Amino acid sequence: MVFRKKKYLLLFIITFLSASVYILFFYTHWGVKINEEQIWKLNIQSGELVTIKNIRWIESKSQQKIAFPKQEKPFNLIFQTNFNLNNFTKLTEGIVEFEHLNTVKILINNIEYTTLHQNIILPSTNVKHPAKLPVEEYWRPKQISLNKDFLQRHLKNGNNTITLIFYDVINLEAIDCTQKTLLFLTTGQNNKLHYDFRLRKPKGSFSQSKLPILKINTHHKTILDEPKIKVSLAIINNTEEGINNLSDSSIHYKIKIEVRGRTSQSFAKKSYGFTIYDKKNHQKAVKLLGLPASKKWVLYGPFADKSLIRNALTFSIYSQMGNYAPRFKFIDLVINNNYQGIYLLIEKIQISPNHINIPLLKVDQKDTTQFEGGYLLDIDRYSSRTNYPPRKDSIDGSAQPVAFSIYNPKKKKINALIEERVKFQFDVFERHIYEKDSMYKYIDINSFVDYLIITEFTKNIDGYRLSTFMYNKDINSDIPKFYNGPIWDYNFSFGLADYHEGYNPEGYVYNEDKYVPFWWKILLSDKTFSTHLKKRYQELRKTTLSEPTIFKTIDSLSTIFEDSKAINFKKWSVLEATELWPNYYLGKTHEDEINYLKSWITKRLAFLDKDILGKKGNNAYQEN
Repeated sequence: MVFRKKKYLLLFIITFLSASVYILFFYTHWGVKINEEQIWKLNIQSGELVTIKNIRWIESKSQQKIAFPKQEKPFNLIFQTNFNLNNFTKLTEGIVEFEHLNTVKILINNIEYTTLHQNIILPSTNVKHPAKLPVEEYWRPKQISLNKDFLQRHLKNGNNTITLIFYDVINLEAIDCTQKTLLFLTTGQNNKLHYDFRLRKPKGSFSQSKLPILKINTHHKTILDEPKIKVSLAIINNTEEGINNLSDSSIHYKIKIEVRGRTSQSFAKKSYGFTIYDKKNHQKAVKLLGLPASKKWVLYGPFADKSLIRNALTFSIYSQMGNYAPRFKFIDLVINNNYQGIYLLIEKIQISPNHINIPLLKVDQKDTTQFEGGYLLDIDRYSSRTNYPPRKDSIDGSAQPVAFSIYNPKKKKINALIEERVKFQFDVFERHIYEKDSMYKYIDINSFVDYLIITEFTKNIDGYRLSTFMYNKDINSDIPKFYNGPIWDYNFSFGLADYHEGYNPEGYVYNEDKYVPFWWKILLSDKTFSTHLKKRYQELRKTTLSEPTIFKTIDSLSTIFEDSKAINFKKWSVLEATELWPNYYLGKTHEDEINYLKSWITKRLAFLDKDILGKKGNNAYQEN
């Protein structure tokens, strides 16, 4: 079956266009194959589904596409089909495989077998505190084994039914009933499944870790990309013993969680953002794993980055340079008793005494035209959250559009006057750079130089134009001064990407024609800035950016998760991949990936040494 979503829900379309269901039963000698004419009957229900008995089914037909009226609220879709068995006593095992986005419940002859949740994560099991979990790799589709005891109890000779219930469907436009949806196979048949289908048994088990363990229970709810859902978080961190067991006592928190990221949402290993709440359902700042207190956190799951450390390494180096960078801890993550691999718990970028320590913008409650404090800007893709529409990123309109928005405070806490004032200050800042008029009154040269160095050293292909932050301490200043930073999202850096010349240790990111703000080329053509850059780079090469110092940091970070990496790569077999977007280099071991990282850094520094330290004159950094 194929679900068709409205066009603007692109990620949803991709998932549902490939939605398929395959049911495999393995027998000793015989089997049944249901052909393409097999169809499903269906039903739509709003509200809580109590029972599927006495449902009035909509009978779909082969080659039929069913259109749906506009639905304002989520609803449940129920599909059911029949199949006949001659002799089920020889049955040894059944396997259900399918792709899905929503939560799905499986029933055989109206008896629930299991419920599968979105993002390839199962719900909580009946065992509250299992001491050991099987490590299973679920990509597309999800594979569930139907055990012999269940099938012997609930299947029968003759007519049987299988039912799938998709929960919380919204904005559904049509269902295509022309697809083959059910298949029965015997062990001896030579049947070919779609290339995405992976029949894999558990490849190990997870019971303990030297890393802290974070366990999330969604209570049978689906983790979405908005809105956040209420779930439970338990943290196991036995600092004295040094070993954390799944069965150990834990500290519990109430949180709201969502899937985060843009490009990263296409990866099987998802990343998440969550907020902590107190008993009265108010946001609460809490210290986690020794990190400064924060209300908002990120769980970043390295997937394409097979070194597992590109973000951590960049944050560490930027911090060693004397700048604020998000602090982090490596952890092992479990969601609904399913091991999810190595993650980084990272503090979310925010204005606070523990993070970006500037006065937070406040509005006078009695007179909303009066406000004071600072704000944080985000340069990124244009979205509904962006305060200002896309515009040409140079005053003469010669370049690609750039979108910037107020990241902190959040949009709901500011008014139109604040937005207008911020835009005015930003325009003043850009005008003075464009006209090269007293530029350094409007930028903090140290932060701009350090941001350029870290972005070019890592050759972050998303630098300057995505996940780029700037802040201003005083919204009321007639001479607004902007600081660059903090940094975020360097997972495609250090030679990882196979596009935009990301793999090439030579060349510059700021020379990209698309979306890079015009300021950088103007600044680099200015003698004051280029002199400051050369001096700062030369200073850092003797300390923070020396190969021995960098390699020591790499080895130190890798040691932290040494005992967890094997099970992580069993869960996510990226090291076995013959193709993995957007990777240029495909190492077969974690050590291969680390060696590639070090080798690329050595070549990159050699290029920068020759180019930055060897150039002279005002036009030194103009593209050759």
